[in-house]
Amino acid sequence: MAKPGQIPYADAIHAIALGKEWSGGGSLKWIVKGPEGFPDHHKCRANISINGVIQEGYFVDIFHKKSMIDGIPDKVSIALIVNSARILALDENGPSQHANTVGKGHSFYQQIADHPHLHVPTAESSAGYAEPLKRTSIEDLWQVFLDRANINNAPPFNFPQKDSQMDLL
Repeated sequence: MAKPGQIPYADAIHAIALGKEWSGGGSLKWIVKGPEGFPDHHKCRANISINGVIQEGYFVDIFHKKSMIDGIPDKVSIALIVNSARILALDENGPSQHANTVGKGHSFYQQIADHPHLHVPTAESSAGYAEPLKRTSIEDLWQVFLDRANINNAPPFNFPQKDSQMDLL
């Protein structure tokens, strides 16, 4: 039985393997969230379709917070959500670490995964195990996520507008 916010391993692997299409429009539609902290952070949620049908419970959640320190990347989290479970996620958070406490038998079990990293399900848990990734641009990390999540026809990554205004939906 899966824990709250998680789904069984077989279901997570199946959901990731399914061919999916982006149904969130031609660009990322950012919404300003706040006022927790400075600078403002932004979120975007986009629908996913399978075989031309938008799927209830399947979407991509994206979080962005601009870094205020030169040389430190922006904080970005991109997640494939299926039935309220974060089953695949890419996190970039500058100089910080993630400890893999689940994933027995996997290459990075009981190791520290620096950022950026990709969270993938394991038989023990659909959350909590991360594989380190090579540091690169957020635009390139976006493509890594889309490829691993089997999501086609997504727009290029676009950052929130500098003046915190959002496009009309």
